[in-house]
Amino acid sequence: MKQLSKQTLVKNWLLGYSGETCYNYQRLQGLGNTNAFVPVIRELYPEEKHVEELKKYLVFFNTEPSWLGTVIHGITAAMEEKRANGEDISAEDIMGLRSALMGPLAGMGDVVSQSIAYPILAGVCIQLALGGSYLGPILFEIVYKILMLGLGYNAYMLGYNKGKDAIVDLLATGVFDKILELVSIVGLMVVGSMAVGNVGIDLSGVEFVWENPNGRIVFNVQSTLDTLLPGILPLACVLGVSELLKKRVKPTTIVILAFVIALVIVGLQALAGAY
Repeated sequence: MKQLSKQTLVKNWLLGYSGETCYNYQRLQGLGNTNAFVPVIRELYPEEKHVEELKKYLVFFNTEPSWLGTVIHGITAAMEEKRANGEDISAEDIMGLRSALMGPLAGMGDVVSQSIAYPILAGVCIQLALGGSYLGPILFEIVYKILMLGLGYNAYMLGYNKGKDAIVDLLATGVFDKILELVSIVGLMVVGSMAVGNVGIDLSGVEFVWENPNGRIVFNVQSTLDTLLPGILPLACVLGVSELLKKRVKPTTIVILAFVIALVIVGLQALAGAY
């Protein structure tokens, strides 16, 4: 009975990280993933069948390759192993499953990497860097890679050991979606706290004074906003920039716009001081 060695499984997992090698708009990650399965095909099939078995991977493929997308490679390796041992699994079965899973796992993997791990870790490390610590960027690179490799390896082995049925059942029950929703909330909280702590918008110098028979009335814009909703200005700034980026406004245009708004604020402060 043919069984993939631990060394081959590790090679397959690691080579999966080069999925975007030779990236092209016809097959996207197809060629890179073909390369990832060279060790698997070599170990399971005789030499005369290597080319034939590898050619089936030269199709369109696109998923998140580093965090959760590795589960697809694990399932594929398990299916190739069963196929090499004579089980009734066709090349179309393998490719069909990969095509069915690449979309959902791409979405979940992108959420984990770009919306959860990256902002939370970056928020902590940016604060260290702003405090003058060299550990900020170093810690970010080390911890980010450890998290990526750790989750990627465990996802790969989950796919290999549990097989397609377990993963499909988990996707169907919505367990992944609930977990991602909870962790995404934490990520949004971190981004919000980063906005308040690092986006400096202060209108405390903008105040208007009126004289009346009962005395002076002082209206301070910053104090009023802080009373109504603390941190509203940094939040509005971040949401505004995010919305502009979604509308494909150029970053240089956003910088110029921010500069103009800053000049207007300074002008208001000068105007308020004149009264």
